[in-house]
Amino acid sequence: MKKSRAPDLTHEVLQQVLNALDGWQRKLTWDLLLDEVEILTGHRYSRFTFADYPEIANAFSFKKDILRGTLPRTSSEPKDERLRVALEQVSRLQAKAERLQAENNLLSEQFVTWAINAERKGITMSMLNAPLPKPNRDQNKGIK
Repeated sequence: MKKSRAPDLTHEVLQQVLNALDGWQRKLTWDLLLDEVEILTGHRYSRFTFADYPEIANAFSFKKDILRGTLPRTSSEPKDERLRVALEQVSRLQAKAERLQAENNLLSEQFVTWAINAERKGITMSMLNAPLPKPNRDQNKGIK
């Protein structure tokens, strides 16, 4: 029997994958991430599908780099459950902030590349920053 193809990634699924990576604390491989996403969404995606999305590929690499030098410290975990939950949330939010900062840095580099290439083609920054024309809304009023 032929396997059915997983649906295209929606914005919601993309956010689920990124949130899973933000909170990831154990060994990270593509297969483990795919297993987790299958549990979350009910669909099995491929590594190649995820690699096509720069947000996922960058977040995966970033989290992998963070996890390489860390070991879990079970002896220093707080006893109070509320404190443990709060610390886990802080850890997830810090990971998300770091991932977003890394993503922002990549986007800034991309912007600089585009600006330099545009300037080389004779397009000035003032041309790039010119406001977009307003849509002609009167044009559609006569059509019914």
